[in-house]
Formats: sequence, C-alpha cells, structure tokens
Amino acid sequence: MSDQDKPFASIVVAAYNSESTIARCLETLLGQDYAKREVIVVDNASKDATRAIAARMGATVLDEPRRGWPAARNRAWHFSTAPLVANIDADCFAEPTWLGELVAAILADPQAGCAVGRTKVEPGKTLAQKFYAACDPFNLEKYVQNTARAAGRRCPWGGGNNAFRREVIEAVGGYDAETYTSGADREYHKRFEEQTAWKTIYAPNALIWHVARGSAGEFFRQSAKYACDAVVHAEFDPGVAAQMNGYVRRNLGNVARCGAGFLWRGAKFLVGRESARRVAEPVFWSIHALGSVWGHLQGRRRAAAQRGKGG
Repeated sequence: MSDQDKPFASIVVAAYNSESTIARCLETLLGQDYAKREVIVVDNASKDATRAIAARMGATVLDEPRRGWPAARNRAWHFSTAPLVANIDADCFAEPTWLGELVAAILADPQAGCAVGRTKVEPGKTLAQKFYAACDPFNLEKYVQNTARAAGRRCPWGGGNNAFRREVIEAVGGYDAETYTSGADREYHKRFEEQTAWKTIYAPNALIWHVARGSAGEFFRQSAKYACDAVVHAEFDPGVAAQMNGYVRRNLGNVARCGAGFLWRGAKFLVGRESARRVAEPVFWSIHALGSVWGHLQGRRRAAAQRGKGG
C-alpha cells in the first residue's frame, strides 16, 4: 500500500503533570515514519508545564478538566475524525515504526477492531529501576500464547499501547469516565467484545518503551492500585474471582519466602557469588506483595460498600 492510500491516524496522549517525560514522548511521536498522522495531547488539568511544552512542540492540545485518562481519551476521541485512533501514555517513548506496525496489523485483518503493541521498560539506573525493568510488567506474550489463561480472549487489552478503528469507538462509545479515573480498560474491552463482532489482536512489532520506575513507595502504591481495581471490577476480568480465596494468605506467604530468599542471596553476595540487584529483588517482591494485600483489602471494602448502595 502506498503512503497516499494509507488511512489517516490520530495519536492520543493523555497527560497529567508530565513535564518530565512529555517532550521526549512527543519527539518520538512526531518522528514516526507513518506520515499521515496527527498528535493530540489532552492536558488533564496539569499543574506543571505539560500543556506549554506540548503546544510548543506542535501537538494539538486539548483540555479536559475531569481527572483521569478515561475522560481525557474520550475528549480526544470526540475531537478526532480519523479512521484510526492510537493511544500511548505520556511516560512512554515509541519506536519510529510503532504507529505503522499498529496500522498494518489492523489493516491485515478485516476482523481486527483493535491492535495492541509490545511495551518494554527502559533499562534503569538504580536497583529499583533495574528490578522494574527485569520484571517486564507489560509483557502480554504469556497471555497471547496461552488462550486458556486469557479466558478465551485472543489478546488482552494494552491500554497504553493500542489503536482502534473508528467504527469500534462509534459502536461502543468511549470509556466509562463517570465510574473510572483509571483502570477502565477491563470494562471497555468487555463492552467492546460483547457488543461488536470486532476482535483485539496482538502486534508484537509495535514497540514502545516505558520509563523505568524507581522507588519502593511506587511499587507499593502501584501494586495496591492494581489489586484494588481487580477486586472492585472483578466481573470484567475472568479468573479474578477464583483467585480471591486465600489471596491475603498467599501473599503473606510470599513475603516470608522473600525474606528467606533475601538472607540466602545476601550470604552469596558476601562471598561474591551474587549481584546487588539479585539481592534486592526479594525486598522489592515483598513490597509488591504487601501492596497487593493492602489494595486487596481496600478493594473488598469498596466492593462491599458498592453492594450496600446497590441493595
């Protein structure tokens, strides 16, 4: 297909207080080798220089005062008229071929309504960042290769690295921004799969890089958020309900095992047979587990409160 025949695409970046990463993110998007595209940044009521940086770099900048990326993306979707709409997070950086790979994957399959790309984590500098990168938290390959584990989905959602046909957005509508300020992917893709004949496909060559996170506090908060969302919205993620029994006990058991692992690796480190990152890994896994326990308990309280209101 010639460049002239390729469909126009909108790239949407929902950004909140992203001045530390937005310039680099936009550099990679404006440098895409897919010429027929626009870049839309939705400033989600930032209190820093995010909006000014995006405007200075030539992106189309929209404002969305309601907090949360679901509302921000909905704002862009209503603004855009492009037949394809791609999403990327403001703390991610795309390879030059990223958009072209997403578009090619969708066009190659008439049933594809959404293509999800591969997200890797940049190599870090601190022990925490190196641990985060080594975990490869956004790797979808295990789900794609094991459809049974994915509960029949051909590919799980990839909220920060995907592209949709406009027909899907028009048929299903936007994210539920009234209920969610984050974590809206589960509900949206369930609605998408139930209400249309379109499917989600995996485009492994559509590669982006996520900035490396790097603190114990971030690990705890992120794990707590994911665990809480999983409980509150369990109906949108098949298999979550089955994992709830014994969840706290399992994670506390993980903490105990990590403690033993830390002592063992620490002893090996003292005699030069282990790396510092490997010694630190059990500590970070313990923090993840404790955050998951906290988030799970918070989620159960929130779910019970919601059931009480519904009753």
